[in-house]
Amino acid sequence: MSQRPQTAATNPNVILPVLYALIVVVVASLASGTVTAIVAVVGAVLLGLYFAFGRKGRTRN
Repeated sequence: MSQRPQTAATNPNVILPVLYALIVVVVASLASGTVTAIVAVVGAVLLGLYFAFGRKGRTRN
């Protein structure tokens, strides 16, 4: 059974980093530097965990 190819708009490997960058920019414009740093570090760790472990489960057949 063939699957439809994912476009950039439906691919979580594209959506998640873009969403992360957007969140960091919004927090940086609204909050202090400490809050921005915390959001950036926590988001980077979560994004790294997704690419290290979460993505593997989705690509296996």
